[in-house]
Amino acid sequence: MYTYSFMQWIAFFAIYCFFGWVFESIYVSIEYRKLTNRGFLYGPAIPIYGFGSVTILFFTAPFKDNVLLTFISGMLAATLLEYITGYLMEKIFGVRYWDYTYEPLNLNGYICLGCSLMWGMFSVLVTNYIHNPVDRFVKSFDSITLWLFDICFILFFSIDLYASAKAAFDLKKLFADYVENNEFVRKMQKRLDVIIAFANDDYENWQNMVAEKQKEFESEIDKIKNGIKEFTDRFYNKKEKTNRRIMNVMKRNPGITSKNHNYEIEKLKKYYTKKEK
Repeated sequence: MYTYSFMQWIAFFAIYCFFGWVFESIYVSIEYRKLTNRGFLYGPAIPIYGFGSVTILFFTAPFKDNVLLTFISGMLAATLLEYITGYLMEKIFGVRYWDYTYEPLNLNGYICLGCSLMWGMFSVLVTNYIHNPVDRFVKSFDSITLWLFDICFILFFSIDLYASAKAAFDLKKLFADYVENNEFVRKMQKRLDVIIAFANDDYENWQNMVAEKQKEFESEIDKIKNGIKEFTDRFYNKKEKTNRRIMNVMKRNPGITSKNHNYEIEKLKKYYTKKEK
């Protein structure tokens, strides 16, 4: 069993968050052929790797001398963590920051067999190879250095988490605006269809009331135009600070998906890609 202090566990969490960011950024940069600062946060840290590594170390500790049991216990613990994290993030922010829907043997798109096996292999690597030098590095800190390291990490991590969550909520609100304005346009279109149907069914009366109906028709058209203009203005004329936050979320997570807003996500990607050029 590992015998670490609480402050040492925080240091391990910080280090593995950074390792995860390095791995993901390299992988995504190669995949999309451009340098990408990967992750939910702005800074060089991906919390799922920090939590995953700490979870793996905790649950594999009784079996660290047995490769098979280390693989199985680490795989199960990390997979459960990934499922819970993916589910909660989608519920809170309305989008998926990873999606395995099209991977074989997936569960609700949050986890899949391939990634679970990767977690198992990662568990063996961490327990038998990666953690040994990390262990020595953290243990080389005296108590004051360790406290300073942890306090600095917690401070910057907290600020980053707040800013990143704010950007994610901005994105969620933007999707809500889409839904609200699309519903408004749909209602206006329905009212317009009724007016047109009325005109077709009662042409003679329409001719007699042409002046009055023309005004009503133009009024409805104006409402639709104003609704579309309001939606466009709210989307494209956001405050620059909010725009930058949303842009950074999209850039750091090029594979972001949503059950209800994939059309809007693709539109945002095109908009921000064009804006960068």
